[in-house]
Amino acid sequence: MKRLLSKLGFAAALIASLAIPGAAEAAKLRVAMITSESGLGDRSFNDMMNEGMKKAEKDFGIEYVVIQPRSISEFQSTLARAAGQGFDFIVGSSFDMIKPMQAVAAAFPDQKFGLVDVGPDPVAPNVVSSVTKDWEGSFLVGVIAAKTTKTGTIGFVGGKDIPIIHRFFVGYYYGAKMADPKVNVLESYSGTFTDPAAGKEYTLSLVNQKSDINFAVAGATSAGVIDAAKETKTFAIGVDSNQNYLAPGSVLTSMVKRVDTQAYDMIKSVSDGSFKGGTVLYYGLKEGGVDAAMDQYNKGLIADDVLKQVDALKQKVISGEIVVPNYFDLKAGQKEMGTPPLASPPSVINKAG
Repeated sequence: MKRLLSKLGFAAALIASLAIPGAAEAAKLRVAMITSESGLGDRSFNDMMNEGMKKAEKDFGIEYVVIQPRSISEFQSTLARAAGQGFDFIVGSSFDMIKPMQAVAAAFPDQKFGLVDVGPDPVAPNVVSSVTKDWEGSFLVGVIAAKTTKTGTIGFVGGKDIPIIHRFFVGYYYGAKMADPKVNVLESYSGTFTDPAAGKEYTLSLVNQKSDINFAVAGATSAGVIDAAKETKTFAIGVDSNQNYLAPGSVLTSMVKRVDTQAYDMIKSVSDGSFKGGTVLYYGLKEGGVDAAMDQYNKGLIADDVLKQVDALKQKVISGEIVVPNYFDLKAGQKEMGTPPLASPPSVINKAG
């Protein structure tokens, strides 16, 4: 039984659920999903993760609620309230949730937590976390963009200017430069994950600089990137979930992150007793954790020979012949990155130590 709950309505809805005859017996596990500040309806990360919750509901008979904090400042209090409700598992979905979850996990050491798609360091002894190798998926769409551009200039619209978003850019840049060393790659950050108008504004600025393909990595802000693509007859590249359907003919492809699988696998571990806190799970091309989405909505937008090249490069990444650089592994001032080594972008060369 699924409930989409606002923060204020959570307690009342929970009490009501406990009053339903047979509800407790029907649910083997009670799970809470805490969204990032962009919430459900972002047509991106949170919606994708919720698909994993739905599958776990079907396969394991769980009862789950989705709690949607309105801002990052509410993460810790929301987690603490959820921990006080006796859920079997609480799973979060934001890089900005690391510190709040660490604090709450320390206060509730017997509570099992999960945190999807964060950094490589274990979060806490009672938290299982995951890393999506989004730099590998971004590499693929970078290759596609460089091989498809008509102007020789492609762009990137990030949300906040934070390391995890730079991780996408570095993979995108590396793929583009491997495909065409002469391609110009523009980098920008809107400063928000929740403002489509800002996404559109930043994209229009890139288009004015001759960028005809722009990769949106900005949560709900990405909707504005797609709107700008439609308006200017350029291309957007979606992120997290398959966003090709949002604007058929204007979304070149989407860099899909299977955060649904990650949430599902975490719940499965609680269900089957294999949960192990303090561990980090990795999901890359080899594990089927990322990919460039191809479907009826972008059919014909990418040349067949480009798709063949992308598949060949994908296999080289899986085999280890190509090692796509991870921003977190790069040092300030590093002039080359990856295997084979390619020149680093200015944002890495000028990276603060």
